[in-house]
Amino acid sequence: MFAAVSARADPLDLKLGLWETTFTSSISGTLMPDAQLQQMPPAQRERMEAMMKKQQADGPKTHTSRTCLTQEKLGRPFEKGDAGEEKNCKRTTLVATRSKQEMTIVCTGERAQKSEWRMEATSRESAKGNVKVVSGNGSMTMNFTAKWVASECGEAD
Repeated sequence: MFAAVSARADPLDLKLGLWETTFTSSISGTLMPDAQLQQMPPAQRERMEAMMKKQQADGPKTHTSRTCLTQEKLGRPFEKGDAGEEKNCKRTTLVATRSKQEMTIVCTGERAQKSEWRMEATSRESAKGNVKVVSGNGSMTMNFTAKWVASECGEAD
């Protein structure tokens, strides 16, 4: 969840420490580009298409995780760990206040996609938001709520 808007953005006004986040995600269509599907051997492509259809038929998925929110993570809320993976991506900050962060990320090349990220600090101990990713012939939507648990993180990353 707390993976940045930019160095110039104000970080959200949230407590540092252990946070618990509940995500609900749903997928429609095929997120994999057609060109990538066409390169697969027929049997592998059939398995992949069947798996994607099953994911959609099963409906939204919900999971909960715990993470350690550090000052560094708070200053970079929508950043993936692998900078090389995003070298063909352009980030546009739409809102960057202490209560709300919004950004679009447009990636070109082999993994072309557009994502819209929104996160709101509803208090210093709670946040909510959503992400929408459009890629290939499909989209993925993820909504989340997060709550502060403790100032010490223990084993959480």
